[in-house]
Amino acid sequence: MPSPALAASDAEVAELRRALQDLQAQNRELARRLNALETEASEQRRRQAGPQRAARQPTSAPRTAAVPARAPEQAEVTPSQPGTAPAESRPRPRTSPEELEGRVRELEVAKAAQENATRSIIRDALSTLGSNINQYVALGGALEVRFGRFRDFTGPWHQSVQLNTAELDFDIKMNDWVYGSLITSYDRGTNVLFPTVEGFPQAVDRFNLDRATITVGDPQLFPLYFRGGRDVLSFGTSTGIARLDTLSLAGPLTTEAFETREDFLGFGFAFPTPELGPLPPPVVIPPVRPLVVSPLVKSAVQLLGYGQPLVPVQPLVAVRPLPTAPPIYGRINFFHGNREIAPNRAVTQNINASLGYFKRGSCGQPYEELRASWVCPWSFDFHVDYINSVFDSNFLRIAYRSFLPIIGTVPGMAAALKASFGPFSLVGEYNTAIGSANFVDGSGRRARIKPAAWQVALAYQFDWNPWVEQVGEQGSYVSIAYSGTKDLAGVTDVATGTPTRVGFLPQSRLALTAGEWVFPNLRLVTELSFDWDYAKRDGGTGGMGIGFFTSLLLTF
Repeated sequence: MPSPALAASDAEVAELRRALQDLQAQNRELARRLNALETEASEQRRRQAGPQRAARQPTSAPRTAAVPARAPEQAEVTPSQPGTAPAESRPRPRTSPEELEGRVRELEVAKAAQENATRSIIRDALSTLGSNINQYVALGGALEVRFGRFRDFTGPWHQSVQLNTAELDFDIKMNDWVYGSLITSYDRGTNVLFPTVEGFPQAVDRFNLDRATITVGDPQLFPLYFRGGRDVLSFGTSTGIARLDTLSLAGPLTTEAFETREDFLGFGFAFPTPELGPLPPPVVIPPVRPLVVSPLVKSAVQLLGYGQPLVPVQPLVAVRPLPTAPPIYGRINFFHGNREIAPNRAVTQNINASLGYFKRGSCGQPYEELRASWVCPWSFDFHVDYINSVFDSNFLRIAYRSFLPIIGTVPGMAAALKASFGPFSLVGEYNTAIGSANFVDGSGRRARIKPAAWQVALAYQFDWNPWVEQVGEQGSYVSIAYSGTKDLAGVTDVATGTPTRVGFLPQSRLALTAGEWVFPNLRLVTELSFDWDYAKRDGGTGGMGIGFFTSLLLTF
């Protein structure tokens, strides 16, 4: 099902506009009252200043012509005296300047509060809409630097530091029915060398277009939708975004072997469509605390005499829970395919299909009562996938390029499970070709292979609370992942003039991972991984590779 990171709905935007219009009307009324009071206060000061100026001004009349002053009892008439003028003809009591100044101050404070409320609504709206470029497009992405020390099956120890990820994500929402997504990523360019003017081959860094899709429809409103563009096809657990697919730095062998990125057109469905109703009330979700690196850093800076927090404490904000997805979903895609496998392949012959079931629950209890639970809330997502040619995958079509015209199309099936229960998450997957590839390799040996791969992974979230949507998305966590392959020991290729082993992956891989979101958008991960090669009798080296990696990931 499509699940892009989108801006707010049209209804929410309309509600925001109404709230701003109300606040603007209140501000105009306060400004009018403030101006009236300031005018009245100015008039009062002018009237008081008039007699004072007249008393100081010398008169030209003779002293003998002065008019005698009235007696005090004749100076003014109180309402209690008989014979007074009617109430409507009596002068109204005037407000003192002190009272006027107090009322002006009160209105000034009220107006400032209204302006702060307006700014707060705009700020909250922007935080809800994300890092928007405009009202339709939101920008996100990731940067990752990775350091490693490793040894392959046969060689000595090596060290490396590299920019492993540099990605820009553009999420586009034109309205409630039309979505778009565009993802570009950095490529070191070491797999393709270009000649320079000096005559030396040189790698050229570049940005590639990884994925770009258009989605028309919303399964929350209607069961059918259309989707097309360039994306990773539905086959196993891979979505093409490694940091979202797995918690380990060394990805599972299922992804390395069978991830397939292609141009496609397709239709999807999800049912039953949820009933329309009021949105669930916002919930203040407690954050998950990092338990290791972040507290150590804070303690160290405090020992150095720095008392201010490294990151200002952000107030908790109420957010709306995600809507419940329809339980039954599926899709059918028609993709372009590699023309080296079959030059005359029609797009309608290249089929990728998926059918799945999703369900989650809270054991019949509110989330507030599940803080100590080890099994609730729970979620379950299982799907089976089909593709008519596994050798269209990113790895197999490059590794077996010399033999693709002979191999042809070999169909494949995949089954994948993602589940969570309390602070634990579990992933299981099995991908396999359902036909064999028969060809003669460069050494003249007849090869008959039926590639397959599998994985199982378990993760645990520390300081977990029931509102955590995905284990490992915040706080501290650990995971263990084990994956393996079958019939991928490799073959011999002589395309370069020298017999070379190609098309091989480790027979098994074990990854032990510990990670922590030190800051809300900064993750530090350390991992120890082991790779075991196929035995020599199967065409491998029988060796073992070891790697220790540290990664610093920034998401935005």
